[in-house]
Amino acid sequence: MTKKNKNVKKRVTFSDDTTITTHHTHKKKDLDYDRPPVYIRKTITTVPFHLLALLYYYIKVSNNYDTLRLLLTLIPLQIAYLIFQFNRCTIYGNKRLKINIPLLLITIGGSVLLSVPAMVIIILFGAPFVEHIFQTWLLALHASFLAYPALYSVFNCDFKVGLWKKYFIAIMIGGWISCVVIPLDWDREWQVWPIPVVVGIYLGAFVGYSITAYI
Repeated sequence: MTKKNKNVKKRVTFSDDTTITTHHTHKKKDLDYDRPPVYIRKTITTVPFHLLALLYYYIKVSNNYDTLRLLLTLIPLQIAYLIFQFNRCTIYGNKRLKINIPLLLITIGGSVLLSVPAMVIIILFGAPFVEHIFQTWLLALHASFLAYPALYSVFNCDFKVGLWKKYFIAIMIGGWISCVVIPLDWDREWQVWPIPVVVGIYLGAFVGYSITAYI
């Protein structure tokens, strides 16, 4: 009789080979339990409508484009979106993962830490360094917490970064495209740094969370 190998270890991998974005039927016998695939269900429930509501508040309701208050409103809404919408549509192997409360809290701290390299990248792309450093850091915090559900999922799915990096890219592209309105000679109050980029990263995040499951 062949003895079972009791020393099989689970592996943490950064490979994208087992990351898929379309819904396939997986039989249990076909799954690699050490490296199960991860994907997002194709459903309207992943659409972050709260981001559009926040943009409406920021542009139409808030006093003088209050970026700090917008951030303080974004954080709890992103946590709620992760718990009640995004995580429920995340399939790892053949099961939906339950919310890991300690990891939820750890990832909040991770998002704050992520704002530091994000701010460095923004400055390297031409953002004002000394004159508007606090506003630049607020922009980086917005970007980090817009990526919060994806960042949590990176940790919760054994660092399978292939799927989740598309969300980060969508946020970056939204911010990059929005920069084109800043130097235009329109003399509008919403052209002041970092207002256009804040709007751009929110729109980028909205598009990313809405369509990434389909691409």
